[in-house]
Amino acid sequence: MILELKIDRYGANGEGIALYNNKVVFVPFALKGEIVKVEILKEYKTYYNAKLLNVIKKSEKRTQPLCPYYKICGGCNLQHANYKEQLKIKETIVKNNLEKYAHCDFNLNPIIESNLIYNYRNHISFHVNKKGELGFYKNSSNDFIKILNCHLANNVINLCISIFNNYFFKNHIKGYDKKTKQGLIKLVDFKIVNNKMLITIVSTNLILSNINQLVNNLKLIGVEFGLFISLNNYNNTLIYGQVNKNIFGLKEICYNEKDIISYIGNYSFLQINDYIKDLIYDKIINKVTANCVVDLYAGRAIVSALLSKKIKKVYAVEIVKEACFDANKMLADNNIKNVTVLCEDANLALLKINEKVDCVIVDPPRKGMERKTILSILQKKPKQIVYLSCSSNTLARDLNIFLQDGNYKLTLVQPYDMFPNTANIETLAFMEKI
Repeated sequence: MILELKIDRYGANGEGIALYNNKVVFVPFALKGEIVKVEILKEYKTYYNAKLLNVIKKSEKRTQPLCPYYKICGGCNLQHANYKEQLKIKETIVKNNLEKYAHCDFNLNPIIESNLIYNYRNHISFHVNKKGELGFYKNSSNDFIKILNCHLANNVINLCISIFNNYFFKNHIKGYDKKTKQGLIKLVDFKIVNNKMLITIVSTNLILSNINQLVNNLKLIGVEFGLFISLNNYNNTLIYGQVNKNIFGLKEICYNEKDIISYIGNYSFLQINDYIKDLIYDKIINKVTANCVVDLYAGRAIVSALLSKKIKKVYAVEIVKEACFDANKMLADNNIKNVTVLCEDANLALLKINEKVDCVIVDPPRKGMERKTILSILQKKPKQIVYLSCSSNTLARDLNIFLQDGNYKLTLVQPYDMFPNTANIETLAFMEKI
């Protein structure tokens, strides 16, 4: 069915929304105010999914996407909007999620924009196809698309793509096929900090033909790097494998994080936008006032280490063993004595901490927090709760549980554009005890 519709608002993923037959129609890549021609792909009980065929009346906020893979690759979905409109869309998403899931009409702060809208990503992973070519999956599918240049990735990472494509092609190295269980390479992962790079090839075999050929070509880029092979010969969804072998160069990257000496390993979590990450850390450090802080989902405990300069006691709680190892190394190297790393489940750690806790900081994965962990935090009755999230809908869902307790009020909701040209948003929320 072909329809002509007017877009009147935005959806939770930045798509345009129109109305037809008293049902909402979701139209990806359409902007508010536009008149568009669409094809209805599927009808559901309360809505339609549609494909944009043509923009009959364009918004002045529409812009030409820079990426040749746009609308095909699943990485970006807002390149068709100018940056000012992207920010408005993201503010709308956060506000709507607060109203829908947290049941509160909170006056959130204007979103803080990124200094870069392209080439800001310091960490990116590429899939590899049967031909040994790097790329991504198409939107909402497992269909592969070859990528020669990603406009979101750091330019140094982009220089590596053709090097890997040529190396895999010349040595007849193919990507792993989950259906046939044939092929070697599952992923190629890049991390870059201060112009130093860690590259991890996730493979079903630790031995790759003529690996020195790859190393020598990577040297031509002119940055210091480390190359790893991570052995993952299981047919699973895990990214890294059971064996991690350094083939060449750096074993880790040592860098300075606001006067804290820190380390990034090839398995380490890395916030992908350095500029926004620094602004978020500054806000947390400046607003947290406490004697005892519990930092849940702490990762490598960077925030805990930064807070140690002003807080008497900090507990950094993280379940990933490699991250805990990195955290303890960092604390030792910086002679930080007032941070304790607890390597276990967030809820179990809370139950073991007997001290009076003044502030709890949480930075959970996209799926949000378990209800039992939220209830354990409420039992601690901290004066301050800080919630950092990359998913504003699960943030709002969890805020609702905190606020239903009746002892806390929301004092700050600050969105950050950590992920320009996508509908993803990083949001920081503060709650204070009433």
